[in-house]
Amino acid sequence: MRFNQDKLPPFFEIAKIAVPAMLESLVIVAVAVIDTKMIAVLGDKAISAVSLTAQPKVFVLSVFFALGTALSFFIARAYGKNDREEAKEYLFSVLKIGITGAVVFGTLLFVFARPVMELCSRQEETIELSAEFFSIIMGFMIFQVSSIILNGALRGLGKTHVTLIASLTLGLVDILFNYLLIEGHCGFPRLEVTGNAIATVLGSVASLAVSFMAITRQEEFLSFKNFFAHSFKKSEILADIKSKAGNIVLENLAMRLGFLICGVIVSLFPSKDTAVYFVGMLLMNFSFACGDGLQSAAVAILGKNAGMGNMTVVKARLRLFLKTGLVVSLILSAIYVSMSDLFFGAYFTDETYIIQGRTAVYFIASITCFQIERIIMIAAMRAVGEMTIPRQIASVCVTIVNPLASFLLAYVLDFGITGVWQGILITQIFWGLMAFVKGRQCIWQHC
Repeated sequence: MRFNQDKLPPFFEIAKIAVPAMLESLVIVAVAVIDTKMIAVLGDKAISAVSLTAQPKVFVLSVFFALGTALSFFIARAYGKNDREEAKEYLFSVLKIGITGAVVFGTLLFVFARPVMELCSRQEETIELSAEFFSIIMGFMIFQVSSIILNGALRGLGKTHVTLIASLTLGLVDILFNYLLIEGHCGFPRLEVTGNAIATVLGSVASLAVSFMAITRQEEFLSFKNFFAHSFKKSEILADIKSKAGNIVLENLAMRLGFLICGVIVSLFPSKDTAVYFVGMLLMNFSFACGDGLQSAAVAILGKNAGMGNMTVVKARLRLFLKTGLVVSLILSAIYVSMSDLFFGAYFTDETYIIQGRTAVYFIASITCFQIERIIMIAAMRAVGEMTIPRQIASVCVTIVNPLASFLLAYVLDFGITGVWQGILITQIFWGLMAFVKGRQCIWQHC
């Protein structure tokens, strides 16, 4: 029996995987938007305190996101070869590595949450709240890490509808317990920022349950049979994980280090300015969410065809992905500009904040096209097994270009918080162009 999806026309093959994946990413961003809105009742200080934990949190989780991304590639390649044993070996190995790392990092970050936040933020008035939130979500990170890895495996099979359901479940549980715990409703205690952290953890538990049950109940290509009896005996598997996942880990860490530096730069501004900035970044996350959905589809479809040796199909599908990405980016940009006042008006009543939001939206709309096309090209390189070039490009753009441009424009040239947005735009343009040039060379060489 061959474990293949039904053959579909090219666009519908992409849409079948990309649409649920984009919806999944959009759900995650929408939950973050609602999450921030629910925290907003506690004031600007609470918004900034929770938002400032984002970069150190994702910096640590980037290691596990890399494992999930690499696992998607491994599973897609094994799926193309119809090799269940290889897919199961990669799943077991990556999952055990992830769980071990989550236990170690989670324990350390639970204990040292305050020193970490003191290092990552210069807003003294928010340090205590940030450390409280950070210690809870990182102390129980094992649930989120396990969910990331299982969802990576499911995406490699093209089962993005399952990961969409997992994300919807996460969102519903998170929002429900935010309502119950932040202000204290239905007899629950008023826990404020702590309640928000607990709701986040419970959402991860619910998401993990959905992904786990999807694999255990269906068992079409993957299963957990003999998971505990598995040992790391195949050196070639570990070498492949080290090579492929290692490059993605280094890429993600470089990216997060750059974003972390920019987060420190932003934290030098007063909380009234950073509140607008962080709300604006939620919009930029919508662009990334759509790109991430297309990325999931690209890795699954291009990786499967590369595993089957159909490199002509890989080139044809990549062109279609890029065209789709361009259309999506133009639609998003138009929505951002037209809905700017409505979006920022949902968070702020002061007209000054809404005007600042309009300025941010023009930059975000300009960034979107380069961002989405870049994400697709990076995904295409990974789908054919190229992991080094994406890491090199990301390292230069995010750890050098972005912090340097943001600092010079924001402080040296005194453009303020607008200078940070200008720095992000410059970085995304350069990053997008480099990804397109290098990615095209890479794909065509493999073909």
